[in-house]
Amino acid sequence: PEQLVVDVTIKGGKVTPTNEQLQAKVGDPIVLRVDSDAADQLHVHSNPEHTFAVEPKPGQSFQFTVTVPGKVDVELHELNRTIASIAVQ
Repeated sequence: PEQLVVDVTIKGGKVTPTNEQLQAKVGDPIVLRVDSDAADQLHVHSNPEHTFAVEPKPGQSFQFTVTVPGKVDVELHELNRTIASIAVQ
């Protein structure tokens, strides 16, 4: 299967990307690669939901798959930012 890779940078309270619109297929792996200077929590609003603990360090990788089609939001809890909305078909 193809995989969607999203590179996320958290630095000085700023998040890149923010509100990115992406597409993926049901069952394909989605990988979030995170470089962060602060601890936070990533929430993936899918079915089932996923939560990942972000540590203040570079080179973190979190992978999940979505089994139910629809819109999946990837959000940072502490910074209250939406990184991406993924249309899963």
